[in-house]
Amino acid sequence: MAEEKEVTEQEQPKKKSKFKLILIILIVLVLAGGGAAAYFLIFAKKPADTNAEQMAAGTAPKKPKADASTIGPLYSFDSFIVNLADPGGTRYLKVSMQAELDSDKLADEIEKRKPQIRDIILTVLSSKTYAEVSTAQGKLALKQEIMRRINLTLTSGAIRSIYFTEFVSQ
Repeated sequence: MAEEKEVTEQEQPKKKSKFKLILIILIVLVLAGGGAAAYFLIFAKKPADTNAEQMAAGTAPKKPKADASTIGPLYSFDSFIVNLADPGGTRYLKVSMQAELDSDKLADEIEKRKPQIRDIILTVLSSKTYAEVSTAQGKLALKQEIMRRINLTLTSGAIRSIYFTEFVSQ
């Protein structure tokens, strides 16, 4: 029996040392991952640095893409008044909106295609029920659908976003 106690006592320290080794390895991996993430966040090259390097090398800097902080040109649509697709047809929707464009030349194309785009918007609006447009999620989905359908018809650019400036449903 004395021998059995010695054997169990010898096994326990080995288990503890394996646990400590695994714990140390995990801590080192977590610290290394955090250090790598901090390095990439802090020392990553910024676009301004790239432009300065390109100018020093004698090449023209690339035109930066439009980011979310700058708003593009806006195109204002006339008001839309449609009957909603509710049973009985007693509800209506009045909407005024503006579209954010990705370029100034897109406004000319929208002006040329105005009847086509108004038809798209009227069709989308009149296909909705009061329940679909009365919630914030419904309004967001409506904006996305209008923007997607209009962008399918445009060739010289795209609409970035739709902004409702008036939204009345009754």
